[in-house]
Amino acid sequence: MIIFLKLWKQISKMDFTFILFLSLFVIVLGTVGIHLIEPDTFPTIFDAFWWTMTTLTTVGYGDFYPSTIGGRWLGIFLFIFGIGLIGLLISKTVEGITTFHKLKREGKLVYKQKDHFIYINWSKKTERAILEILAHMPKAEILLIDTLHEIPMEHDQVHFIQGDPTDENVLLKANILEARRVAIFSDSKIEDASLVDGKTLLIASAVEGLSKIHQKEIHTIVEVSEDRHIPKFQHIAVEDFILSNDSVSLLMAKATIHPGTTNLFRQLLSKRYGNNIHELKPKAHWETIKTASEELLSQGAILLAVNDNMDFTDAINRPLHSKDTLYVVCHDDVYTRLKA
Repeated sequence: MIIFLKLWKQISKMDFTFILFLSLFVIVLGTVGIHLIEPDTFPTIFDAFWWTMTTLTTVGYGDFYPSTIGGRWLGIFLFIFGIGLIGLLISKTVEGITTFHKLKREGKLVYKQKDHFIYINWSKKTERAILEILAHMPKAEILLIDTLHEIPMEHDQVHFIQGDPTDENVLLKANILEARRVAIFSDSKIEDASLVDGKTLLIASAVEGLSKIHQKEIHTIVEVSEDRHIPKFQHIAVEDFILSNDSVSLLMAKATIHPGTTNLFRQLLSKRYGNNIHELKPKAHWETIKTASEELLSQGAILLAVNDNMDFTDAINRPLHSKDTLYVVCHDDVYTRLKA
């Protein structure tokens, strides 16, 4: 008995893989063994498997049971050894699932999916941006990087990596090389604008460093506290900048000059309040901006800009090129039709 208890104690310390294979061995032994010992009582392998599983899980329907000495000894073996082993397997499985979810909540797992959006630094602004992305793209996968102890937002498509975003190893855990976009928000815990932008610059430099080392283009958007710091970000090839303070101030000024326009801005900024802004590539027969604008308007879309230019004063003569990007406002179904 002491030997059996020592053996059982050693087995309980084994890892999940060993216990799984040992459990499978016991199931196969019980299934094949009872079929060979009592072929009349258990005429098929499935009947033998059914009896083995109901025995090991302590269900015991009683529709099959051994009648020979050998069959009963096998049953005793399953009672003493197999039931405990299956219980241990179930316990290890539950423990593994619990540990997995705990590590996932704490952001300690490596993210392996591709074509996701990465948001760095958590704040209310980050939360609103994530909700907007999910409203615009319901199937989008989003990953947050922050030093928080656990994920601050519960959503099946929002994932979390815990760590310092200036650390390249943390960025690699987020599979940044396969990300669609990387958005770096200012650290809301820092009050000094220069220090805030300094940390953002460090993070952007780490992202750009990985981009160069692995020769992988990473589209990066950063929030900047002061516009005088923008040239420093341009040195590391950051594509887009969002001025955290100026954005609100400029919208407030526009609303002051043109009362009632806030609803227009809201529609442009969020799908939840209006149509979407979509990207299009020029069609072959769109030789000029005027041609593209007229055809788009006839199909229910409004051309806002070509690349980053909203000045259409010479739209009649300005040619379009295949590499140009057109930004239009329209319903999703109109955009789908235009893409087709």
